[in-house]
Amino acid sequence: MMVDASLCRPNECNHECVQACQRVHKGHAYIAFEDGKVSPRFINQPCTNCMSCARACLFGAISRDGRIVRERRKTRLSETEEVDNKRPYEVASYFKRFPEANMIFARTYVDPTFQHYQKGAYHSSEEVVKRQMAGYGRLELELSIATWKLYDSRYKVSDAYDVSQQASQIAKKRVIGDASLLTKQIKRVARFFGAALVGVAKLDRRWIYQTNIAGEPYEIPESVKYAIVMAVEMDYDKIAASPAFAASVATALGYSKMAFMEIELAEYIQRLGYRAIPCGNNVALSVPLAIDAGLGQYGRHGLLITKEYGPRVRIAKILTDMPLIPDKPDLGFCEAVVRFCEVCKKCADHCPSQSISHDTGRTWRGKTKSNNPGIKKWYINPETCYGFWVENGADCSNCIRSCPFNKPNNILHKMVLWMVQHMPWLDRLIVLMDDLAGFGRQVNPRTVWRKNEA
Repeated sequence: MMVDASLCRPNECNHECVQACQRVHKGHAYIAFEDGKVSPRFINQPCTNCMSCARACLFGAISRDGRIVRERRKTRLSETEEVDNKRPYEVASYFKRFPEANMIFARTYVDPTFQHYQKGAYHSSEEVVKRQMAGYGRLELELSIATWKLYDSRYKVSDAYDVSQQASQIAKKRVIGDASLLTKQIKRVARFFGAALVGVAKLDRRWIYQTNIAGEPYEIPESVKYAIVMAVEMDYDKIAASPAFAASVATALGYSKMAFMEIELAEYIQRLGYRAIPCGNNVALSVPLAIDAGLGQYGRHGLLITKEYGPRVRIAKILTDMPLIPDKPDLGFCEAVVRFCEVCKKCADHCPSQSISHDTGRTWRGKTKSNNPGIKKWYINPETCYGFWVENGADCSNCIRSCPFNKPNNILHKMVLWMVQHMPWLDRLIVLMDDLAGFGRQVNPRTVWRKNEA
């Protein structure tokens, strides 16, 4: 048997070819998945050429002599669909969907073994305020907590999470429209509601949480095939004050803006007759969906890096069955981000809890249960990161603040982006110049509110 490596996609299937061979030959497999690829295997007896593996292959990658491959190649997916299947990340065959209860913020409430169980991010805030440090005053603290109000109340505002209820309401008034027109309209409305960036991804169900915080499976209908992903820009000056309370205000506002966009856009989609499941940090993993939607790439700090704002964004998404046209990842930019992060390491240097890896290379697994193994990336330590939040009295954004991609979206920023993507030999120089220019350092927390004065 022959395997065409250009067609074989072992990360996108369940190795049906190996299963078929084992089933037909009662446990023996004449084809195997080894070293990240599918290949013929020679054991005591020669392959019988029964073609079971070829019939089971989802991509037409296996044949006896290559002729079937060439015939199937003519009936493969369209060029657009082939490009859409390219992803700027690597996923191992053993990757499993992540239980939401293992997410670090969920563990605070459901995992008694977690060191900071039942300790919210503001756990030590009163003690911190008493120290009377710059940027850690009562006015900023209460503003930060108040700014979370809409995000924390979003379930009371919208019943859009009740998929069964939606099913009884839709279809009766479904607006049938061209996918191109609907995509354009949804993006237009998302921006109107406040999205700085918006993209559409074909829903990869690997990114849906295996179960919710209560251990119950998310019931996402098979008809829900798309994710609308929106990014909210956070205030540049407030983030620059991290880890002081002003940065926490910017983060909280970002989340509440997310909630507003999710609720409003989901309601609009439902009124057009389609299912819409709004998600903040729940239901599905945000960063990989944002990558699939063409908004950016993973960084060393585990956050999404966008062209326009770097990691200074919050991500909202809506899962829907509305027919939409997916966007494509910017593969050139994604590759440039990885190359740059291999060199930079500023986020790791500025991390107060040293939760970000200094290793040049990426790995396949992290060190805690809040890391889901099977994706090649830099794994942070969420436990020590959250531990600093508890100690700090509020969340921390030092990794965002210090990232060289975090800049005002002006002509200088765009020039540097072009050099990062097209002149990678300058990456070390760019990091050096970023340091010399003072970017990434904490600004005086007392000065960040001046632009908001009358």
